[in-house]
Amino acid sequence: MKKTKTVSFLLAIIFVQVGLLSCEKEWHPNGPGNPHHPGDPVVTTRRFYIDNNGSDSSDGLSPNTAWKTLAKVNSTTFQPGDSVLFKRGNSWTGPLIIKSSGSADARITFGAYGSGDKPRIVGNNSTLSAVLIQDAKYLTFENFDVSHPRAVRPPDISLCGIYVALATNGVYPGIAIKNNHIHDVEGMPITNRHMQAGIFVRSNSAQAYFDSLRIEGNKLERCSSRGIMMGDGSNKDTTFYNNNIVIRQNVVDSSALEGIIVYTSKNVLIEHNRVLNAGAYTLGVNMNIVLAGLWGRGKNMTIQHNEVAYTRLTNPVPYTSMDSEAFDIDLGTPGYTIIQYNYSHDNEGGFFLHMGDPGPDFTYGIVRYNISQNDGNGFNNRVFELHPHPNGKVVPIHIYNNTIYNTTKIGVLDRAGGTGVHPGLEFRNNIFYSPVLQFDDQANILYNNNLYYQGLKAASDSNALTANPLLVAPGTGGSGINTVNGYKLLPGSPAKGAGALISNNGGWDFFGRSVPAAQPPAIGAAENGN
Repeated sequence: MKKTKTVSFLLAIIFVQVGLLSCEKEWHPNGPGNPHHPGDPVVTTRRFYIDNNGSDSSDGLSPNTAWKTLAKVNSTTFQPGDSVLFKRGNSWTGPLIIKSSGSADARITFGAYGSGDKPRIVGNNSTLSAVLIQDAKYLTFENFDVSHPRAVRPPDISLCGIYVALATNGVYPGIAIKNNHIHDVEGMPITNRHMQAGIFVRSNSAQAYFDSLRIEGNKLERCSSRGIMMGDGSNKDTTFYNNNIVIRQNVVDSSALEGIIVYTSKNVLIEHNRVLNAGAYTLGVNMNIVLAGLWGRGKNMTIQHNEVAYTRLTNPVPYTSMDSEAFDIDLGTPGYTIIQYNYSHDNEGGFFLHMGDPGPDFTYGIVRYNISQNDGNGFNNRVFELHPHPNGKVVPIHIYNNTIYNTTKIGVLDRAGGTGVHPGLEFRNNIFYSPVLQFDDQANILYNNNLYYQGLKAASDSNALTANPLLVAPGTGGSGINTVNGYKLLPGSPAKGAGALISNNGGWDFFGRSVPAAQPPAIGAAENGN
């Protein structure tokens, strides 16, 4: 009898434990198994499948009962935790329209299944975009092939690959656009260039904005306006700027205008991207001004670890000698902009554009620990294009510890032909390596503690070094940010320990080595050592 009671007691314990586990799984299928509380929502994870050989009359919940058309997907409201999976190797004519939202604990994912090429969504030319994501939250769109080509190209029409839009006031967190191939987006935005891109993110409502949006790992090719674009260039209250934006590890090759451009956003991080051939894909149409390969008017932006190369100088009269640099601090830029650890090369307009007056809400700009190779060879070897400050306004932009190399000439050139003034600009601890050097507006720009090799130094630089910096192999940078070890310092370089001490210097050099905070650093983008 005692044995029977003991067995019954043990079985009761087991049943209670199993029951608890079952409750936890029912209430928290996507969580870590924490005890639930009454009133917690039940989250059901479902997978929907879409196959060219499927049927919209099926339930879509398995590969064998897949749906067939975008119309079925577009008319369905999906729930938090759902995945909507398109079969690889298949193709659909868009638009694909997504208006469903996940939650912080249960995202909605649009993705791919099976083997082979990414599922294709091709724009139908009657709508702005091949893919529209509208008023969505906590949603991932990944692993698609998206295009919007045109057999006939009318004179002026805007097209997008992926359009992420807001139509209703509020905050929309958690959108991720990842690992897609967007290509052959062939609109002709002659008069409305601000309304299209390969990936175009825009709020159409004054008090609507994205939060924690990610654009990561995408490849964009042949976009006849911008590659990636946030906002549309219009004015907006900074309270409702898109917030906490990350644009990372994308490749943008051959756009008609900028590769990556950011408007109406704050707390922006743009890093580890490659922007190539901006201005090259115009389809024979005059596309107006390519300001820079990668830039923005965001508030508090950090642009780092990017490669920008081969930006074309294609601007029309009277702007033929303007712009087309790698980077820009532009008009109407609030907060700070930091441009650091980037590799810029062979951009016809130069390395850096400063438009003169970023506006009353601008705090400061920093351009540090970048490497520029053979930028500006499309126009007068202009590496820096500086527009005058109105009424002698002081604009604090600190340009330090960069390595600038050009086989012909390095020009720090005033856009006004030498008559403009630029107080607040400072050049410190930079290496200028070229047979010809030109430095405009030395009366108002601070040149101090730079190293000049081959060409004549800035006359106003009273702490200049004029010596061979003993770089490992200058001029040997190739395609890719990891090809620039030739800009490290050889043993015995006079640049080592010769820089002016700069507070809040970022802590790292171009190559990821620590920069001393309490003793003089090296001059240039490389700290001591190889």
